[in-house]
Amino acid sequence: MKRNFILSILLISSNWAIGLQGLIIPQNGKILSTAGTGIAGDIHPALNPAMGLSSHSYMQFSLNNWLGDVSGGQTLFHWGNEIPKQLSIQTWNAKDLELWGDSPGDSPMGTFGVHYVSAAYSMSHHFNTPYRFGFRLQTNYSHLFTESLSGITLDVGTTIPIGTSITLGGVIRNLGYEFKNNLRADLPVEAGIGATVKLPIVKASILTDLLYNSINGQELRAAISTNYKWMNINAGTSISKNRNAKAMGFSLNYRRWKINYGIYFHETAVLGIPQFLDVRLYL
Repeated sequence: MKRNFILSILLISSNWAIGLQGLIIPQNGKILSTAGTGIAGDIHPALNPAMGLSSHSYMQFSLNNWLGDVSGGQTLFHWGNEIPKQLSIQTWNAKDLELWGDSPGDSPMGTFGVHYVSAAYSMSHHFNTPYRFGFRLQTNYSHLFTESLSGITLDVGTTIPIGTSITLGGVIRNLGYEFKNNLRADLPVEAGIGATVKLPIVKASILTDLLYNSINGQELRAAISTNYKWMNINAGTSISKNRNAKAMGFSLNYRRWKINYGIYFHETAVLGIPQFLDVRLYL
């Protein structure tokens, strides 16, 4: 349909692109369900690579449907206790998009697809302090028609516990470059600070983030997440000049298995409702 081509142009030309500026697309269902909130929440190294202590290694597989019929998945392996590490591979694809010329006729000129793949390695260390410090190194490759983009980025972050109930966090993302036709270009740098407040009486946590992106400006995010044994609920919102969005989801724990589901509500309903599903196996 012609609509698919229009949607693909919106995705490629905006900050929700499958290309290298698509680095801000959520990685999995837990991130989606909090609307990307969690710099101080120890949720995923894509939010802050300063990962906390981990009692079990695990593998996780994600099936993701993003805006405009863009689909993808993520596979990751997380290991290490005092010094946690994580290796992940992410893919995104949009297939059978119809191509129309400058003066469209009765039928499309053909179809095309967009493909994106990235691999990331993250590690966190305490350096014999109460704090956590981490980095995340990511390589990216995307292909559209005959054009190819590649790049490499570095994220760095820290978390600072304040007592037993409050944690502060800070992160700098997208330090790196993209390459197109052997020409190097800078990526939009993003910096953020966040806080997590645990509420033991109700077994929940409140998360807040404030981010600044060199292209999009400021963004405020907030979320709440419960901390029960078997089932938990997440909900979040993000507010910026370019978009206002809300998200929610849940997680289920059963023995060595965990399932996360997230759904994302935004202002441009014609692009669809993103939904992510994660399945985790503790080793």
